[in-house]
Amino acid sequence: MRVGVRVAQYGSDWPNLRDGALHAESLGFESIWVNDHLCSPGRLADEAAFDAFVTLAALAPQTTRARLGIVVLSAAYRPAPLAAKMATLLDVISDGRLTIGLGTGSHKKEHHAYGFPFGSPHERSAGFEHALDVMRAMFEHPEGANVPGALSDAPNQPPPVQKGGPPIWVAAHKKRLLGIAGAKADGIIAAFVDPDELSRRLEIAREAHAGAGRRRPLECAVYTFALAGSEREQESWLTPEADALGTTPRQLLRWLRTTGLVDSIDGVRERLAALEAVGTSQ
Repeated sequence: MRVGVRVAQYGSDWPNLRDGALHAESLGFESIWVNDHLCSPGRLADEAAFDAFVTLAALAPQTTRARLGIVVLSAAYRPAPLAAKMATLLDVISDGRLTIGLGTGSHKKEHHAYGFPFGSPHERSAGFEHALDVMRAMFEHPEGANVPGALSDAPNQPPPVQKGGPPIWVAAHKKRLLGIAGAKADGIIAAFVDPDELSRRLEIAREAHAGAGRRRPLECAVYTFALAGSEREQESWLTPEADALGTTPRQLLRWLRTTGLVDSIDGVRERLAALEAVGTSQ
């Protein structure tokens, strides 16, 4: 298992975000991640929010080892050719350390706030597959990419540092998108899942992966949070956030237990090991 950290891009400032990323790298974390949102996706939408591409472009020359990732790029409001070009340049600036997560875009309120159409599930799925095809073509054919109805000998220079471009991992939970992920992408991202649900998603994606004759192993990332310690410690750590949200640490802790990994240190370790066992099984 490789463990990464999403930096504090919401409700923070640049010095804290930057220093947190550099500290994570110094501690040995494998990767540093950002979300792709124009505003905070939580209940405090008006707090500071740092853009994914700009943030990683600023962190890339200040870090040296950790991989950099977006979890996940929104196909609904990022034009695919432009996203591919920006991702390629990030790969160049970071010397081949970029991973792209890709999703359909699911934050309806955010789309309406900024004037982006929020299509039907079918429309967003089609837009996601289109973005995946365009990005893959531009990564693999920097001399001039072609996608019917989208690209016509479109150059992508300088080319990505990583052969074939940055890995593309897909955030999906339904059968159709999991099938596309297995057949066309490099991995899947599963958010806030237990081992049984992770196993279900991987089974679908791996079947599609094998059917497509893909040689590169399908990777898997679990997106979650871990709050390890005694209940007294957990409530103490959550007090500032609970105050900002107008609730109590105990109520917030009760809700958090339904999503991420909230347990003792040994309990979190055991739950991570259970997820790892599913992710590494073939």
